Amino acid sequence: MTTTRLVALAVLVVGTGFAVAQARIDLDPGDTSPKPATGAGAATNHGSSIRPFRVDVPQADLEELRRRILATRWPEKETVADSSQGVPLETMRQLARYWATEYDWRKAEARLNAIPQFVTTIDGLDIHFLHVRSKHPNALPLIVTHGWPGSIIEQLKIIDPLVNPTAHGGTASDAFDVVIPSMPGYGFSGKPTNVGWGPERMGRAWATLMARLGYTRYVAQGGDWGAFVVDQMALQAPAGLLAIHPTCRRRFPRTSTGRSWPAPRRRRACRPTNGGRTRRWSEPSSRSTTPG
Repeated sequence: MTTTRLVALAVLVVGTGFAVAQARIDLDPGDTSPKPATGAGAATNHGSSIRPFRVDVPQADLEELRRRILATRWPEKETVADSSQGVPLETMRQLARYWATEYDWRKAEARLNAIPQFVTTIDGLDIHFLHVRSKHPNALPLIVTHGWPGSIIEQLKIIDPLVNPTAHGGTASDAFDVVIPSMPGYGFSGKPTNVGWGPERMGRAWATLMARLGYTRYVAQGGDWGAFVVDQMALQAPAGLLAIHPTCRRRFPRTSTGRSWPAPRRRRACRPTNGGRTRRWSEPSSRSTTPG
């Protein structure tokens, strides 16, 4: 019996930098469920199906990556003793040595595969995401968006405290169902083949994803570039979005017509809400996508 092999490009954060590897998904040919698309950005017509995903990077690809790192042709050392000419050469050498000789990708791969992962096609693009449901009833659904440069690996450490708060000093009423998507072009999501996948489009895609998962009420969090995505979600105010929690200092976004929020609306969006667990969040101030 042969095995169908599908390949996707992955760019994942490793320490303070990036490592690039190819992920190969092994599927039993007897499995007739829809398969993830082949290649960056490609998406077969799977409709609104949600397909399980598992990471399995071929050993040969890891060895080739290490070979390329060790074969780096380094430039001459900088002429200053500080970082005014960029990252110091020795820092880059140390980082490269770590990638090539110490970093354990299989450990990271196992961490990812221990968490339920899925792929679904939204607006013609495959979106990879983690989805962990809490064991506690009435858990509040939460979609978390990573930043740039970054990946879902940065969010792995927050999953258990959110879905299992009683094991971390919290109460069952603090529980969340957690959804963590990879932005288009990041990690195992498809790579766009045209322009337009900015924060506004990602915000709409995340609302589609939450609806597709069956959530009729949820909150959204984002840091760094992810904060701009959840800002747009607040402007778009999709059905079911209760509140947002951006963790990045930024200017308020403009609407699709180019106008910024008026001051009263900015104040409403930033103030904490009262009572219950939503006290930690900021409300979308209107169900309209226009100011006022």
